[in-house]
Amino acid sequence: MAFSFGYNPWLLLLCVAVAGGLTYWTYRSTVPSLSAGWRGLMGSLRFLALALICFLLFEPVLRQIQSTERPPVLAVLVDESESMRVVTAGDQSPSAATARDSVRSIVETLGSEAGPGAVRFFGANQPLRALPGPIADSLRFDGARTNLASALQAVPEELQGENLKGIVLVSDGQYNTGQNPLRVADRSPVPIHTVTVGDTTRRRDLRLRSVATNERAYLDSRVPVQATLTTTGGKGEAVTVTLEQDGQTLDQSEVRLPTGTGEVSVDLTFEPTEAGLQQLTVRASEVSGEVTTRNNVQTVSLRVLESKRQVLLLGAAPSPNLTAIRRVYERNADTEVTSRIPQRDGSFLGGPLPEDLSTYDVVVCAGFPSDPVPEEVVERIATLIEDGTPALFFLDQQTDLGAWAEHFEPFLPATPGAANTGFTQVSLNIVDSERQHPIFRIEDAELTLFDRLPPVQGSDIQWTSTPDARVLATATRPNDSASAPLLVVRSRAGLRTGAFLGTGVWRWALLPSQLAPADPLWPGLASNLLRWVSTEADDSPVRVRPVASTFDGGEPVSFTGQVYDESMQPVSDATVEVTVTDSTGTDYPYTMEPVGQGRYTLDVGTLPEGRYRYTAAAQLEGTELGTDQGEFSVSPLRLEYQAPRADPVLMRQIAARSGGTTYTTKTANQLPEDLAQRASFSSEVVQQSTEAELWRTSLFLIAILVLLASEWTLRKYLGLT
Repeated sequence: MAFSFGYNPWLLLLCVAVAGGLTYWTYRSTVPSLSAGWRGLMGSLRFLALALICFLLFEPVLRQIQSTERPPVLAVLVDESESMRVVTAGDQSPSAATARDSVRSIVETLGSEAGPGAVRFFGANQPLRALPGPIADSLRFDGARTNLASALQAVPEELQGENLKGIVLVSDGQYNTGQNPLRVADRSPVPIHTVTVGDTTRRRDLRLRSVATNERAYLDSRVPVQATLTTTGGKGEAVTVTLEQDGQTLDQSEVRLPTGTGEVSVDLTFEPTEAGLQQLTVRASEVSGEVTTRNNVQTVSLRVLESKRQVLLLGAAPSPNLTAIRRVYERNADTEVTSRIPQRDGSFLGGPLPEDLSTYDVVVCAGFPSDPVPEEVVERIATLIEDGTPALFFLDQQTDLGAWAEHFEPFLPATPGAANTGFTQVSLNIVDSERQHPIFRIEDAELTLFDRLPPVQGSDIQWTSTPDARVLATATRPNDSASAPLLVVRSRAGLRTGAFLGTGVWRWALLPSQLAPADPLWPGLASNLLRWVSTEADDSPVRVRPVASTFDGGEPVSFTGQVYDESMQPVSDATVEVTVTDSTGTDYPYTMEPVGQGRYTLDVGTLPEGRYRYTAAAQLEGTELGTDQGEFSVSPLRLEYQAPRADPVLMRQIAARSGGTTYTTKTANQLPEDLAQRASFSSEVVQQSTEAELWRTSLFLIAILVLLASEWTLRKYLGLT
């Protein structure tokens, strides 16, 4: 205990001495004259009051230090994932009971022989949970995922304020979610001791490792599905692989497994009969003696469309440029191309222009129109675009720019200026602010490779982009710092159009071998352009979407939403109701939470496997703003059955990197003794300092008032003036 003052304490002593002198001077003689006893009593009252006032004016603080001893705490983290059932099953069927029996002796030993410390038991599930007693019987082993890193990070946070001196991880060492636990072990503030549970040998097992199919398919077309099987301890037997949907067999094939450990693939096909999100199940028959059959099944989802994207490709004349464009689109699995090339007599190569143009989803004018094209044909194409058909424009040396200006100007994202028909070599330069545009998201190629592409021919015409257009790339000429639009896109009133204001892209399609890394650029750019213009611009006032079209089993289902008023201004205080409907027709109503700026979120939680539909409706003060609907699916999660054996190597590495010790179920009884011998596993003394600001204490004020009031009362009683 100690005192401290806000000012020099010697000044306090001086002030107290002055107060004593003033008090003596006041009561050395009185009128009327009083005895020395009365004068001493009243002088004492005044002196005490003045001394207390001086004491408080110097802001006294009382400091107290308390020391407490905290015993060491050992956190025992038990892996509660389903894989623990598999690795501890032995010759029995995997169950929670066998997993409990395998860890029972461990938790009982740690619970009764922790030495001088305290033991806290936790289940490594999502989220981390404290285990009630009896510990072994409270373990569920029902986790659909294993995130050891998250559990190890959560323990110190859960025991914050306690003397945590060690963590014991009881697990099979298998993880399938989150970061590598070795990273957490490297940064762990306390040693992590590991106890490896389960069979570490490779037991006989058949596993359906992967299922691959197209993300999109079309009605009345054969869709390939490839399944890859992995076997351990195989004997060369034959198994049947079945493709199912809603319990109905779509295809079936028999495949012979390799001997020992190996892998084999099987090809299946089916023909979709219904559009929408479809969920398929691939199932491999059981082989005798395998450790589990839960990994013999996998589910995959794909979206079935009613028809392929219909593209009307119109050229200016036969040319390498047109060929380069046509080849890209004809190779797209989701695109069907109708090509027409005008001839000098006004006819078209490939046949006459179709009578009904409304069946086409996109119009690609690859230099179209040229001089031989009749004006009525150009007007038909302009009317088609005006009616809402997206369009792509590629400039060509034979393009009739007068027809572009006359018929297509309302749709072009950039308009031509003076009629200068010259062309010069230019290089494509991506605008820095547009590098993240989806048109430039090209797989297997970096955007920096565009700088290595051969130059194309750029028009000498002065092009002016429309106010609502976006210039994605510019044309730069040698020895000329000025730039002109080269790749421009626009979205207006739901209609998307794009224009490439250069020719000679065939050079990008025929790159020399030294530019092989840039081969994906041209087909990727052309495909993305077509995909972007043909994607409908979403201008609906209510837009609610699941964050994924297919959720894994055990994964929380969540939605994002946006709400706008009639002038497309965000509405942040609407009520957005979402109804999720399962395959049986049962409805589950929810309400989205606003997060500001017209955006909303919804976390539904986990749902059983299956296909779901949802509808959303937004209201503001009783007025409906709009609706939305869609579908998603939840696939069964079998991650915990993909690796049916313990991983002692990872468990040893976790212990070694964190400064801990590794054990097995047979040696775990040594752990309490080893902890007792560790100097670090000990109690710690914590000193806690508390401060009391006495000058803020009301008791002193009351004492001063009582002293002064008593003095005043005595003075009145004795008749002092």
